[in-house]
Amino acid sequence: MKNSNDFMGESRTRPSFFRKLLFVLVSALLISLAGGILLVRYQGEQKLLRQSALARTSAVAMQRQDLKLFALPFAWAVRKELMKDNYEQIDEYFGQLISKKGFDLIMLVTPSGIIRVSTDRKLQGRFFLLCYPDINLNVTETLSYRLQERKSMFVVPIMGLNAKIGTIVFVYSYPVLSQP
Repeated sequence: MKNSNDFMGESRTRPSFFRKLLFVLVSALLISLAGGILLVRYQGEQKLLRQSALARTSAVAMQRQDLKLFALPFAWAVRKELMKDNYEQIDEYFGQLISKKGFDLIMLVTPSGIIRVSTDRKLQGRFFLLCYPDINLNVTETLSYRLQERKSMFVVPIMGLNAKIGTIVFVYSYPVLSQP
């Protein structure tokens, strides 16, 4: 007869080789699966960030192009009043435009470089190049200069019959477009 001490003394059986192999394979599979999920998620987030940055730059580029298109008829309207020396009407145009979202500053610069009309009254009568030394006014087509992240300065020449009769300069802040 066996006593209770005999059961305690029996040796335990070791797990078989196949059980150990199965345990290692399942563990490796689970770790690989978790790593794969994390990798795919990380790559997806990176792709989303790249696409978001691309969408922002594309939106600003499209807005810049639209503003260049807007600048041409605006220059024609200002040209008409400039030919009549009707600076009050030009000031009225600028006042109406500055009330629209995005327009920060609008100026009319004479060919000699003096700011004749401005929505910022402190700038009127000053030399443009003293205020903005890096901006070239000797242009024959509309140009834009990036000032800050979402802000540009546009230089729009006003051409007369034989020569340039002035330049419109305006600063525009691009609105932040919401992401889908």
